[in-house]
Amino acid sequence: MNVMNRPAPPKPTARKASPVNAEYEDKAKDMVREAMKAQGVTVDQLTERLKAIGVDMSSGGVANKISRGGFSSAFMLQCMEAMGLEIKPLEK
Repeated sequence: MNVMNRPAPPKPTARKASPVNAEYEDKAKDMVREAMKAQGVTVDQLTERLKAIGVDMSSGGVANKISRGGFSSAFMLQCMEAMGLEIKPLEK
């Protein structure tokens, strides 16, 4: 097949455009916010705790990530660890 006759690749769709992604991003955001509230931790305190475990971000960056909810699972686990909450894999 000639390169000129190939069909165009599909247009990428934004991750946020998927309702299921938005739903789970909201759940992740709520989990971090609820953990912060339960631990009595402010964004500034969380930022300092994250720095203590090697995650160097500004308070504004942390606040923005949490408010958007579209953060990685690694960031969520880092937040939980920084707040002293251990999440373990389920036993098999």
